[in-house]
Amino acid sequence: MPGWALLLLLSGCAGFPGQPGERVEAREAFMDRAERVAAVSDWRLAGRLVLEMPGESWSGQLSWRAADDSQIIDLAGPMGRGGGRLVLGGERAVLLTRDGERFEARDPDALMVVMTGREIPVSGLDHWVRGIARPGIPFDLRADRSGQPVRLFQDGWEIVYGAFEDAGPARLPTSMALTRGDMNLRLTVQRWQLGVPSGS
Repeated sequence: MPGWALLLLLSGCAGFPGQPGERVEAREAFMDRAERVAAVSDWRLAGRLVLEMPGESWSGQLSWRAADDSQIIDLAGPMGRGGGRLVLGGERAVLLTRDGERFEARDPDALMVVMTGREIPVSGLDHWVRGIARPGIPFDLRADRSGQPVRLFQDGWEIVYGAFEDAGPARLPTSMALTRGDMNLRLTVQRWQLGVPSGS
């Protein structure tokens, strides 16, 4: 997979052990936390991604900005190798590579098929990086009593959360590992910023 294609890896009921009452309590707390987090439509993160697949691995620096219904994701590979910009907004997903190529599709999932030939749902990533589930899609969950997720299953992905930090309405993830089939993606967030003005 070319390095810039990693940009595309950037757009139920509880089924874990424990007492039923504890699971219900944790799920309710998770949904309450998700509502608070989702209410902040302007946010920014900076971090590092590592992608591992059979026979190859790739890493890069990530800058992700979201404002209302639009998102801009910039990814830079080591020593300038690979990277590009993914722009999401309205009903289009546009990828601009560092080589000047432009690719367009109706959404990130369709763009992933165009670029990699693989049907890999990635539309939930903007939710998963904030520790919440993609709305309208069934999910399995393990969370603590405060609603902070420990493990989330959705769209065929398993997301395991590590560290969190205080960031406005709730604690947000600073490390997570995402796995789907033979694909492993690790994200370390170095900085969260909430309430970013759309023109900044």
